[in-house]
Amino acid sequence: MKRLLGKLRRGKPARSVAGKARTGTWRERLSGLRRRLTPGEKPRLLLAWDFGQLEAALLSGKGESGEVLATASSRQASFAAALDEVLAALARQTLLEPRRVVLAARALQPAIARLPVSPEKPRPAAQMRELLQSELEPVLAEFGAIWSVGALLEANGYISPQQRQQILAHEVARREQRLPPLRFGELALDMELIERETLDRCIEEQQALQHLDATIVSGWCGRIVEERPLWLACGVGSSSYREWQEALAEHKLRLEACLPLAWLVSEAASPGSASEPGAAATIALELHREEVVAVHRQAGQVLETRNEGRMERALQTDWLCRLIADWGGDTRTQLELVCVYPEDAGAAALCDELLLCTGHPTRLRQPQEVWRDFWPALARAAFSRTPQLPRIVDRELRGSPWKDHDVRRLAALGLVVVVLAGIEGVQQFSLQRLDAQLEERARVDREKSLNSQREATFNSELKALASDLESSRKQLEPLLNDRERLSTITAMRHNLPDLLLALAQAVGGDAVLEGLRNSKQSSNASSMQVVAWSPSYTAAQDFVNRTAELTGALGYGVAQTEIVERKGRNGRSGHEVSFWLVLDGDDLEGEARTPEASRRAAPPAPSTGISAVTPASRP
Repeated sequence: MKRLLGKLRRGKPARSVAGKARTGTWRERLSGLRRRLTPGEKPRLLLAWDFGQLEAALLSGKGESGEVLATASSRQASFAAALDEVLAALARQTLLEPRRVVLAARALQPAIARLPVSPEKPRPAAQMRELLQSELEPVLAEFGAIWSVGALLEANGYISPQQRQQILAHEVARREQRLPPLRFGELALDMELIERETLDRCIEEQQALQHLDATIVSGWCGRIVEERPLWLACGVGSSSYREWQEALAEHKLRLEACLPLAWLVSEAASPGSASEPGAAATIALELHREEVVAVHRQAGQVLETRNEGRMERALQTDWLCRLIADWGGDTRTQLELVCVYPEDAGAAALCDELLLCTGHPTRLRQPQEVWRDFWPALARAAFSRTPQLPRIVDRELRGSPWKDHDVRRLAALGLVVVVLAGIEGVQQFSLQRLDAQLEERARVDREKSLNSQREATFNSELKALASDLESSRKQLEPLLNDRERLSTITAMRHNLPDLLLALAQAVGGDAVLEGLRNSKQSSNASSMQVVAWSPSYTAAQDFVNRTAELTGALGYGVAQTEIVERKGRNGRSGHEVSFWLVLDGDDLEGEARTPEASRRAAPPAPSTGISAVTPASRP
């Protein structure tokens, strides 16, 4: 239902007012169906199959309760063709698709069986079928005998009742004229009322009815009446039952239950007071094609039943009264004349005659009323947990499979196979787990090997790079030394005037500057030696400190200071002091400063200064 509503919502919008109206109609119908069908409940298809006529109804709801959603009928001669026609008619009325079927068939004959079995302790299903086989064979044989070729032709709709009477009259006329006798079918062919194919089909159907199958499919129910067992049974040939199942299976339908049509048409739609203890008995005369079935009920339950073939004779009160003569002892008994098909037009007059003949109140049930009450009665009889009429249930026919030795052996074999498969599965799982562990270990080993190879390759590349760097360092070291030396020489040349000025400022009254020497023979000197004389050691030390202080601002420091006693030029005793002025980068003495810092901190060059004297080698 939801899928169907989704398709309608996803459909294209209507382009006209008529299209919108049709869409609204569909939605109303679907809403109505959804209100009538509760979630999870599937509709059931109810069928009533008589010779040449199939009635169908689609029932909603679950169990015995339900509502008829749609009905259809067919006059096809075969059950399969009639089923196709009614399903197509139901599909045009509703969108619901049933899956289970309940069938009421005329060929399924009911009977009262005399079985030496108590209903309170029934025997197994197989034994019950064997007991019912002998009880149902005479009933099916008697039912097949009443169907002549003329009856089958009329029931299947090949000829009308008037044409059948014409053929019978023509047969009587030939007999009176002492002409060679002809069968009913041959007379119909001579009168060109039917075709040879139609006659052959009816003859085959007659033979199927009169030749019983070796196996009878049966159903039963029983109860205790006046301390005696009463068994109600029904049966049909296995070939007919299989034909119904196969025809339904072609449409993916499953036959859920099968019941006799004969007793169902006189069942009340709702039993009501008729089923109460002490209620008046009812006698129902069911007017079927070619047969009248009398059913005697007490409190809504079947007590006795009789049937008599019409034998191509009109319905008369005398033989109907003779059929039920011994059942009318109770004055409260009510008669019902059940007219199943509209062909019995004289049923109303017959009802009045029965009232006068029997003295019991008689009621006529017309075909419309009969079929209106028939569908609820069929649903109640099919789905009731305590059925009052015999029925054939498909699951009961199959029985329990565990009672079959072959099934038990097969189940045991299947259990062994399952156990072996489980053991094999466990072993396979363990094997796969071991394979996975081995594969994981192999993967880890491969990763370790790859990592070792990568590490070795990296180490070799690192060693090669270190070797290259060492080679490059060795190649660059002379260049760096030259650059450093050149930078020092350039700084010395640039700062020489400032250094001389600083020395001039450092010379005071306690020191005499005696000489300046370079570290090189040429002018490419990077340091300068200062030699001075002072009358005292302390004065010499102060001169060194003042020089270090003044030259420190230029980025130079004092190194290799020597103070020794020596007489001066005037012969006075004193001390000679000598030291080297070098850049702070040589880390000899004083705080290191870069040449750039020396240039930034250097004072302005003096206009005059002291030039270098005889060069001397740097110690």
